[in-house]
Amino acid sequence: MKSKRILISFLLGSILITGCANDFVRPEGSTSYTSSGAVGGAVAGALAGQVIGQDTKGTLIGAAAGALLGTAVGSSMQQQENEFRNVLYSSGVGIVNTGNSILLTLPGGLTFPIDGAKIKPEFTRQLNSIAYVLNKYPNSRIKITGHTDNTGSYNHNLSLSEQRAYSVRNYLVRQGVASQRITSLGLASDLPIASNATKAGRQANRRVTIEVISR
Repeated sequence: MKSKRILISFLLGSILITGCANDFVRPEGSTSYTSSGAVGGAVAGALAGQVIGQDTKGTLIGAAAGALLGTAVGSSMQQQENEFRNVLYSSGVGIVNTGNSILLTLPGGLTFPIDGAKIKPEFTRQLNSIAYVLNKYPNSRIKITGHTDNTGSYNHNLSLSEQRAYSVRNYLVRQGVASQRITSLGLASDLPIASNATKAGRQANRRVTIEVISR
């Protein structure tokens, strides 16, 4: 049993070292999808291999297979992020690598009229670019969330945030993104990213986010 644990630790440690050697830091300070995918896949694969095989060989095979699968998923996410950055350069859309997903932030002031949920015609170019990348990678899931500041009643803001998220969803679907990949919801002012006590903070809080998640 002790030797089995040593072997597992050695394998996972090797994957961690290899992953760290390939890491690169993005502007947001997070690291490579490929490395985290490989490590996560190795851990899951090792556990599965141990459960199925009940021996060290099964554990090692499961870890290796899981690492390869995790690396493939991570590489796909990495490619998607690179493409989003290329097509959305200087567009006003925020792009953040969370480590497990790609988070796109559409500023409310650029995307919608004041207190409205109809997408501005001048913002459709950015959404077309987003749809283009999403259609190239059909295996990811997409979560669209509407957010507001805390001005006005909560119920009104909740309805507005839901309508804005749904407007973005519908636009992407019209551009060919499969509807079954997408979930949308509104959170009103529940998740601010800045203080609602200032004009700049309220402006930042009015947004729609598109989270691209690997399956």
